Amino acid sequence: MPVRFTSPGLGGQDESYLRAHQWRVGVAYRRLSADKWYVGSEVREDKAPFGQPLVLNINSLDFSAEYGLSHRFSLALTLPFSSGTQSRFYADLRRHEVSSVGLGDVNLIGTYWVGDPLTHGTGNLAVGLGVKTPTGRNHVEDDFFLADSSVVQRPVDQSVQRGDGGWGVIVQLQGFQRLLPGFYGYFLGSYLLSPRENTDVPSPVPGSPLSVPDVYSGRLGVAYSLWPSGGLSASLGGRIDGIPYSDLVTIPIHGVGGGPPGFRRPGYTVYLDPGLALTRGNTTFTLSVPIALQQSFEPSAADIATGRKGGGDLANYLVFGGINWRP
Repeated sequence: MPVRFTSPGLGGQDESYLRAHQWRVGVAYRRLSADKWYVGSEVREDKAPFGQPLVLNINSLDFSAEYGLSHRFSLALTLPFSSGTQSRFYADLRRHEVSSVGLGDVNLIGTYWVGDPLTHGTGNLAVGLGVKTPTGRNHVEDDFFLADSSVVQRPVDQSVQRGDGGWGVIVQLQGFQRLLPGFYGYFLGSYLLSPRENTDVPSPVPGSPLSVPDVYSGRLGVAYSLWPSGGLSASLGGRIDGIPYSDLVTIPIHGVGGGPPGFRRPGYTVYLDPGLALTRGNTTFTLSVPIALQQSFEPSAADIATGRKGGGDLANYLVFGGINWRP
């Protein structure tokens, strides 16, 4: 959680700097698999639909192109694609699988290094500001199975929809600092502001539409150069991903917000975040496998209004992989 992701980096040592008029292109992969139903911080499979396990699998690819407008300012365009499936029991008391495949929400982010990269090779701070577009469909439909074994078309669960249905503003802050020879500390924080409050897509809570939630992510840790001449480094830190109970900014006007409380799955997951990076020439390969330490799902406003406990599937671990190349 969140089910849609922003490609991670391993810490931002000085090889992250782009020169003026230089390109960096890349592809990032994420694997999310979840089969445990959480209510709060407890696994409660008895609270899952019909008391049976729900299985969620999402494979995501982010294709990105970044261009250095100067040696301090760059623009990055990201095209995300995802393939998601959800397997669960329905009212016919049988297990069925639904899916959604395609383009997600395209985003464009500008990043500015506060310190001049020419004189800040051992530590720096960067701020980022961008926009997320609603290019991914948020109303994909698939088969929905009723108690009499008839089949109708209904929107698939929010977890496998390709987009959230709203425009968003992305705010980022990242930095690194050399601590000792070969050791770097790093941090990265990202927050997606989603002004649109609700969509017109029905949710699992009768009478409540899907909301367009804010999303946040943070990373903090240490990276170490294991093999400087071979370009191999490792990192270890913490990671948190989450969705807040309510948005920082909403626009409650007709067609954008207002109406009954929207449905979302507020909560968070804290991970231990180990990773590796290998640089060969102009190409960098990254791999990280965050392992969940603590996670929780809380009731949304729609759940509380209808007396529900809320809950949903959370992953015990994630798999990230990436390749970046500078032509």
